[in-house]
Amino acid sequence: AAVFVEPQDVESTAFALKTFSQEGFCPFILGGGSNLIVSDSGFSQAVLSTKRLCDISISTKDNSYTVVSAGSGAKTDDIVSLCAQKGIAGMQKFAGLPGSIGGACFMNARCYEKSISDIIESVSYLDAKDNYTLKEYSFDSKDWAYKHSPFVEGTKIIVQVKLKLALANLDAVQRLNNEGKGYIADREQKGHFSYPSAGSVFKNNRSFGKPSGALIDECGLKGLSVGDAQIAPWHGNFIINKGKASASDIRQLIEQVQKVVGEKTGFTLEPEVIFCGN
Repeated sequence: AAVFVEPQDVESTAFALKTFSQEGFCPFILGGGSNLIVSDSGFSQAVLSTKRLCDISISTKDNSYTVVSAGSGAKTDDIVSLCAQKGIAGMQKFAGLPGSIGGACFMNARCYEKSISDIIESVSYLDAKDNYTLKEYSFDSKDWAYKHSPFVEGTKIIVQVKLKLALANLDAVQRLNNEGKGYIADREQKGHFSYPSAGSVFKNNRSFGKPSGALIDECGLKGLSVGDAQIAPWHGNFIINKGKASASDIRQLIEQVQKVVGEKTGFTLEPEVIFCGN
């Protein structure tokens, strides 16, 4: 990257973004990076990492529910673990999900039929259209959809997410830990962690009548390779890196899959992974 910064708090994040704007840089906001395919030639633009915006705090609202406030750089799985330790239900299905809570909010991550939007209370963000002023968004269901949030346009930089969860129940700690371990075991059994990957490659589309991975499988594409990039032999919607796969290999493989599935089914697969860089 031409410039790489990792601010330690919201104030320094706003300062960095304002400075980039004044200097003519268009910054790329980097969260956990778990669904990114970075260009083989890297970045020529500025990159701002939210890694250090990772504070997590817990409070109770009106004695009726728990609010977990997390900096956008906090790892989603760390929040899951903390909630389980405190007996706070609602996050278990996100156990083992790589990446940051800011990224999960940005893309409205979904695991086991549960979306992040199901538990959002509010989001603090820096508004690029208003000189990166700190603002707060209160959840409104009409702004959210499958793998879509009001933040995807990129002008609202997420710095904190508040999650609305169940009241703590210390009697539930063991059950919550076991549930989380169960979801992680399921991910392992499905090969999610067997090779490096960026997770699900294509979004599912209910109008297709079946998951994207099933369409890819039915088109006989599992195991297809370009260089060291391969459609996972066990899951049609995963592209794995078997060694030294390049971003170009992955892009070519994605385009091949889109072409074949389109020709055989008439459906257009929409990538879920994000290509970034030059």
